[in-house]
Amino acid sequence: MEPMLEYFEQPAIHDDTEEQLAREARRAGEAEASLIHLMLNDNGVYRANPVNQAWFSGTVWRKAYGAIKVLADQQQVADYISVSDYLNGTDPNVNWLATLAELNRNNLARPEAVDTYVSILRDAHTRRSAERIAYRLMTESRKGRAAVDAAIRDLMELDTVEASHDHSAKAVIQSAIDYTEEAFERGQSGELVGLPTGLPDLDKITGGWHDTDLVVIPARPAQGKTALLLNLALNADVPFGIISSEQSHEQMGVRMLSINGKVSASKIRRGRLQGEDWSSLSASAQTLAVRQFWINDDPAITIDGIRRQARKWFYNHGIKALFVDYIQRIYPVDPRQPKHLQVADVTTGLKTLAKELGIPVVALAQVNRDCEKRDNKRPGMGDIADASIIEKEADMIMTLYRDEVYNPDTTDKGIAELGICKNRHGPTGKVMTTWNGACFRFGDIAEHAQSRPD
Repeated sequence: MEPMLEYFEQPAIHDDTEEQLAREARRAGEAEASLIHLMLNDNGVYRANPVNQAWFSGTVWRKAYGAIKVLADQQQVADYISVSDYLNGTDPNVNWLATLAELNRNNLARPEAVDTYVSILRDAHTRRSAERIAYRLMTESRKGRAAVDAAIRDLMELDTVEASHDHSAKAVIQSAIDYTEEAFERGQSGELVGLPTGLPDLDKITGGWHDTDLVVIPARPAQGKTALLLNLALNADVPFGIISSEQSHEQMGVRMLSINGKVSASKIRRGRLQGEDWSSLSASAQTLAVRQFWINDDPAITIDGIRRQARKWFYNHGIKALFVDYIQRIYPVDPRQPKHLQVADVTTGLKTLAKELGIPVVALAQVNRDCEKRDNKRPGMGDIADASIIEKEADMIMTLYRDEVYNPDTTDKGIAELGICKNRHGPTGKVMTTWNGACFRFGDIAEHAQSRPD
């Protein structure tokens, strides 16, 4: 027995449990053999029922499936002869023709039971994986939180174990066609392809926020970037999560009430609400209380903590977007690293998380103060603090600038500029929006223009 195991109560394994485990193992082995048999007799079974090679517990069937995959993906026939020939070339220590011939003679696989065989493989693999994770947690528990975090991450990833990252040309093109057709149908009906930003001019350029994208919004302090993040989150009208390492959930909640109810945040903070304010605030609270969003306001959260939280929200609540305030504020996993490496870890982690969960991640970023020394103080990509990795990883970079912060006499009071300086999927350019600082609202510039006197 491993030394650590003495600290855990060991459940007694009764004969009936051992018999049940043995039955399940036999059942899984029979399902593996049956599935291989059906695939060898009809390659259409392989194409219609993609499985993960790791699901096969038996070495022989795992290797046989690997050979079927190689041959079938190359548009070659994968039958008993061709698979035997292929495996003889890669593993000559086994008489593959005799092994597979024995399978052909003795197998009673039923084509109508393919779905059942696949389900048995997947469930058996999940159980084996969970048992390995649990055992590793017991034996490594003295490592503390790191061992627990690793176990939680691995258990959550079991839900996505069947996702394949190896795609043939046919599969790639078919996915592209499916995406194009869906985008066309949405476009014809006036729908956005991605999640709405709530700003029509921005949606025209971006098509909304797209799944797997990392969007970075850099700005100097006092420009309203947290307010912009909250506006974008609420406008998306889907379940979402917010990582707020700078402001508490209470502060974020007050801002949300102000934005949604069009009530002055200053009045809320100073307790100077009047009759109509209470009505608006009450209606705003009722609307927001039934929305599906979650906020983590841990001031020392790391990128590992963000991963854990986002996965929990994704699997438990089905969030469709994640908003992060802000990249340089996320606590480093290794504080001894140079700042640019800390930012690189966070940025890469956010992009990986967007791809893993298949949702857009929108993150704020800080801008160096050097841009304020210029006559034109509008920030660009090069002004982002520790910018190099952010420039590479982000799918979109959209700066925020309000001229009235620096020029009190500007004609652009109440106007904010969104400068799209990187866009992997479309054009760059500038989008003008309205800014109501009293209630932290960003709005459509067209409405603002219509309300101006001639």
